[in-house]
Amino acid sequence: MSFKWGIIGPGNIAHEFMHDLKYVKDEEHIVQAIVAKNIDSAREFAEEEKVCEYYGNMESFLEKSRVDAVYIATPHTLHAEQAIQCLDKRIPVLCEKPIAINADQVQEMISCSKRNNTFLMEGMWIRFLPSIQKTLELIHSGAIGQVLHIRADMSYRAPKDPENRFFNPELGGGSLLDLGIYPIYLAMLLLGSPDSVKATGRLSAEGVDEIGAALLNYNSGKYAIAESSIVTQTPLEAEVFGEKGKILIQRQWNEKPPAIELEQYDGNIQTIDLNWEGRGFQFEVEEVSGCIRRGAVESEKISHNFSLELMRCLDEVRKQMEVRYPGE
Repeated sequence: MSFKWGIIGPGNIAHEFMHDLKYVKDEEHIVQAIVAKNIDSAREFAEEEKVCEYYGNMESFLEKSRVDAVYIATPHTLHAEQAIQCLDKRIPVLCEKPIAINADQVQEMISCSKRNNTFLMEGMWIRFLPSIQKTLELIHSGAIGQVLHIRADMSYRAPKDPENRFFNPELGGGSLLDLGIYPIYLAMLLLGSPDSVKATGRLSAEGVDEIGAALLNYNSGKYAIAESSIVTQTPLEAEVFGEKGKILIQRQWNEKPPAIELEQYDGNIQTIDLNWEGRGFQFEVEEVSGCIRRGAVESEKISHNFSLELMRCLDEVRKQMEVRYPGE
């Protein structure tokens, strides 16, 4: 028996997700259905990727298709509504990050998941990549001692096109939710939820954050600096500093970095080469299918509460930068 996926949103990331399914090790995974905002887009994806079913609206998909889980790959502003529609039909949901555009939406999604006893997870795929797994392994082994501070950045020089989602507030545009979420996630993965946040940035004429920086403060004295941009090119590296040494995740740290550098303050330097098949979506897919088989409604590695706390932090960053989306 194959594990059958439905994909909502036929964009580039949907193609990449589908192509990585062949690398899943626990069982065969296939895409059974594709859902788009119009039937032509759905048909085009289905013909290109040889998907059996295609739908031009959510209602038809929910009524007719029988899938084991859905992967939501639409713009941020559609995530909450589409996830809730699926959860109410008891269809497990893997929702691309950010799971929603504010904490109120995340809380509503979590409540729906629990009410229907149906799995929900944010698609923060980097949590399962070998690069992050190795970083966690080094930290837990004591290689750099207690983690004291973190510096990480993400950038992409997006095309200056008003229709481009990066510059479109109607689609949750800006650098924070697309890119800044990665370094903030890393900080919270390693240090937990911050006690306070200081944020600054520059807004576009459309009101989205073109560049931004957040300082996550902890009462213990620890801190993290997270930067994001859609107009400049940053180093695309992540550094984790501890009492005994530091870890550098090389460029592009949130994708498929060639190596991790471990530098201990006693002079010992080690380069750990990295490589894996595909882009790496298969690792989060294995987590999702494993949780569903066990009857879990959430993953211990990306829990409902973690996604909620992450969004609360992002909400505070947006508040301080005065970024608001239509309808909020």
